[in-house]
Amino acid sequence: MAGDVIYNDVHQFLREAQGDGINAWLRAIDAVESLRPRLVVAGHKNKVLDDDARRTIRETREYLTTAATMLAEQTTALDFFNAMLQRFPDRLNPGALWGGATALYA
Repeated sequence: MAGDVIYNDVHQFLREAQGDGINAWLRAIDAVESLRPRLVVAGHKNKVLDDDARRTIRETREYLTTAATMLAEQTTALDFFNAMLQRFPDRLNPGALWGGATALYA
């Protein structure tokens, strides 16, 4: 189980993304990926999707790298939230995204 490292189609809670937080998370993803899993049981997941490791690892990494870009480009929590929702409109739990955004821009 990858717990809070890998997500499966759910908005990630980014409260700890400040400073080196995203890079630390990406390193944790690298560690999971180095194990070459076939399946990853995410602690936060869309239960209608499978647990394919390649997909969930790729999508979690993409979400974080997009968040890093958006954090550099957006100046308010609302702008960041809207930009991430535009990029990832179908992910579950936008409340987690909002909670992270408000913490990051406090």
